Amino acid sequence: MRPTICETPNALDLVKELDDATEQMMEIGVDQVGSPHWQDAFERQQRAFRNWRDYLYRKADEKPPARLLSIA
Repeated sequence: MRPTICETPNALDLVKELDDATEQMMEIGVDQVGSPHWQDAFERQQRAFRNWRDYLYRKADEKPPARLLSIA
């Protein structure tokens, strides 16, 4: 069964979360790497990346095989 529209994530929201999570990690000083604050930021960034990757995989599965595309 195909997911309903409200179950499908919005690509812009996923990219924004990935950008925000990456920015949060980049704001943490090198002296805090490995700290609980850094670990939280790291986990957020990894989760955002996985969500974005999974979205791309789902979108790739929705496309018809290349041989069926009509390219003129």
